[in-house]
Amino acid sequence: MASIAEGDTIPDGTLAFDNDGNVKTISIYFLSAAKKVVLFTVPGASPLHAMVIFLKHVPGFLERAQEFKTKGVDELMCISGIR
Repeated sequence: MASIAEGDTIPDGTLAFDNDGNVKTISIYFLSAAKKVVLFTVPGASPLHAMVIFLKHVPGFLERAQEFKTKGVDELMCISGIR
């Protein structure tokens, strides 16, 4: 797995997400093109486990959202997998 460092262009790929019971896909490039993005991931295994991890890690990023914005960040993106 390739790592992404500050200043890198995010490699394109496809993300799947649940939109009211309908699985949709979207391009990472489409989400991040011409934007300064903070991308972070949280582990996931089951829906319940993913929610516990989400609630543990995401609030810290949300609390710092204004700080990121003042540094020119356009988007905060979180990726999690559920098996």
